Amino acid sequence: MDPFWKTKTGRVFIGGCGTQIGLFFSLAGLAVIVLFCALCGLVNVLSLNLAQETVALAPPGAPVEGAPPEVDLLQEQVDYLIGRVQYLRDNPPVIPVPSATPVPPPPQPLAVASQSAVNLRAGPGVNYSRIGRLPLGESLEIVGRNSNSSWWLVATPGGGVAWLSAMVVAATNVDDRIPVLSIPALLVQPVASGGPAPPASFPTNLPATGPAISQTVPAPVVVLPPGTPTPAANASRRFVQDTMGYKQVIRRMMLPTVSESFSPQGDQIAITERLKLYLIPPDGTSSRILLEDDDTIDLVGGAVWSPDGQTLAFVANQTGDCQPCRIVGLVHLSDGTTSYLQQPPESGLDLPRWTQDGRLLVTAFRQQLADGRVYIYDTGGQGEPATGVYILSSSHDGQKWFPWLPGKAWQVNEGVDDYYRD
Repeated sequence: MDPFWKTKTGRVFIGGCGTQIGLFFSLAGLAVIVLFCALCGLVNVLSLNLAQETVALAPPGAPVEGAPPEVDLLQEQVDYLIGRVQYLRDNPPVIPVPSATPVPPPPQPLAVASQSAVNLRAGPGVNYSRIGRLPLGESLEIVGRNSNSSWWLVATPGGGVAWLSAMVVAATNVDDRIPVLSIPALLVQPVASGGPAPPASFPTNLPATGPAISQTVPAPVVVLPPGTPTPAANASRRFVQDTMGYKQVIRRMMLPTVSESFSPQGDQIAITERLKLYLIPPDGTSSRILLEDDDTIDLVGGAVWSPDGQTLAFVANQTGDCQPCRIVGLVHLSDGTTSYLQQPPESGLDLPRWTQDGRLLVTAFRQQLADGRVYIYDTGGQGEPATGVYILSSSHDGQKWFPWLPGKAWQVNEGVDDYYRD
């Protein structure tokens, strides 16, 4: 018996339609496989898109259902960064600001004794009483100065103050912040005027050995004599010739006035016109003749008020056989008496100018004023050659205004008549 493929039926099936049928089933199987793969790829793509949309719609921190582990890790990192940004927004970092370097206070100004046993005095001048000494090399704190810094006001160990000459000390750490002090009678105790002893706060002496105690003390608070020192130069002032009293008096005078000046309080005006010395109020309601020419003197002028308003200094010529004949007199308003300054031998006197503490500077001369010498007088008329530095009251010209124009500090070696001018 022949095999199947050799039979007629087998030959037809294999060699005829069988080939086409086999090819058909092969292609159909291949198509099914391709369709199945395409369907799987489509399902995967749809699943991935759905997962991404789910992640995008989910709030921060919410877990994504069915998301791959990489998505969950990425979500955690995003949530951490969002939380960090929010925290920094709500709690901004504090950047430390470096604190300013504290500025140390300026060093204290000191006066160091450059000579052995430097004298401490009650005022800015060698004519003031000695109230103690400072050993060589020791120091005291500077709390003030006079107008030209030739004398330092220092704090003493006992809590008081005293004056040191700048010529015998070495000053350290000094600048313009050291106050310039006007020297009223409370601080200045002149020897020549017979004034009271220094205040109890001044030590009678300083220790001969051991370091001086430097301490900070405030500038002294003082009560000033009436009318002096006066307001600053640019203060509002009234000129004496503009007053009603002055205008009324000059109508009755035979000669032009030589001098006119306000009292420290501004309630009186002194006027001279070579024949008489008048005292009038600014409103002219009354007048008083303090002094008149007579057979012994001729008035020259220069009526200048003392800082306390109790004494008027004037210049006159003596009549008769004299050479020189110029003298300086004082009118004491308390009792109306007149006295004259004692003159050095064969010398005349001129250019009176009051000091702040109530003494009188004048120039004693023989032939010419420029060749004279300045003397310092007390109100009793006794005088001696001036030395050192003096704090001056308002000048003759400065007293033509009320309030007075300020005075100045004057040192003897500055010139014979420099004290008379401002």
